[in-house]
Amino acid sequence: MQKIRQILLFLERGFSQRSIERETGINRRTIASYLQRFADSGFSIAELLLFSDAELKAYLNAGKAEQIEKDPRRIHLASQFSYLFSELRRVGVTRQLLWQEYINEYPDGFGYSRFCKLLQEHIRKQGATMRFEHEPGKLLQVDFAGDMLHYVDTDSGELIACPVLVAVLPFSGYSYVEALVNASLPQVLRALNNALDYFGRVPLSVKAYPYR
Repeated sequence: MQKIRQILLFLERGFSQRSIERETGINRRTIASYLQRFADSGFSIAELLLFSDAELKAYLNAGKAEQIEKDPRRIHLASQFSYLFSELRRVGVTRQLLWQEYINEYPDGFGYSRFCKLLQEHIRKQGATMRFEHEPGKLLQVDFAGDMLHYVDTDSGELIACPVLVAVLPFSGYSYVEALVNASLPQVLRALNNALDYFGRVPLSVKAYPYR
C-alpha cells in the first residue's frame, strides 16, 4: 500500500510517469497498471488519498496490482490517456490526428477504431464532460487547425499546402479563420491583427498553443 500511496501523492503534485519512475524506482509498466486501476475505481486522486489502506485495497483490488496487463499495447496506451485527453481539448485536434501521432511513435499499437474505443472508454470512466466556464471578452484562444488547406500556384500549377490559423472567443464561439502562406511569426502576427479587426474588440488575454 505504501507503493500505491507514493504514486498517488506524486500524481496529485503533477509529476509525470517518467518523474515518478525516477523518484520511486517503480518501473513505468507498474505505474501504468496502477493508473488504470485508479481510473477504473471511479474516484479522483484526491479522494483515493483520503481512504484507509483497507479501503484502498478493496477499491483498487491492490492484491493483484503486480499482475501486469499481458498486452503491452494496453499498458502503453493507458500511460498516454492523460496526455490524449488534454490534447482533445485543443482547437483543431481530432482523434485521427492523435492516433496518427500515437502510431508513428508506437508502430505496433492499436488500429484507429480500437484506439478510439479504448480512449472513449477511459473518458467515460473518468466521467469527463469537457465543460468549461468562460467570461465574455476575457480570452481569445488561438491555434492552428489540424489539417492544412491547399491552393494551386497559377504559374507552376503546383499544389501548395498552407497552415490555417483559428481564433475563437470561447464564451460566444465567435470565430475567425485564415489560411496563411506559412507559419512564420510575421504571418501569424498579421493574421492575429486581422482577427482583432474582424472581432472589433480586444480581449483581456490571448491563449495560443504551439504549432506542431
